[in-house]
Amino acid sequence: MVERRLRSRSVKKTKKKTPGGETRVYYKSEKPSKHKCGRCGKLLAGTPNDIPSRIKKLSKSEKKPSRAYGGNLCSNCLERLLRYQTRFEVKEGYKEYSDLPLKRDLTLEKYLPRGWFKELKE
Repeated sequence: MVERRLRSRSVKKTKKKTPGGETRVYYKSEKPSKHKCGRCGKLLAGTPNDIPSRIKKLSKSEKKPSRAYGGNLCSNCLERLLRYQTRFEVKEGYKEYSDLPLKRDLTLEKYLPRGWFKELKE
């Protein structure tokens, strides 16, 4: 009988013929996919990809970057998000910029806290 830990679907089985002529089954466990940016799908830097039992043993600083939205957004998307938010804050905060033609981008807004746009209006 096969060991219990090798009966999982996440363990890949390959058959190989030995020099003696018999066929043996070799087991190789699947590695999880790398983390991707939630907005553009680019691979994220600074996030390890390993099985959960090994990730659990890492310290918090080793699991994800310490910057804002670390582990969710890549650096380019984060920069766009901060620029987007700042532009709206300037438009609502200063009268001389109130006529700026800005369009809302919902792909960025889903990462901002709920009601942030209403708070700007008040």
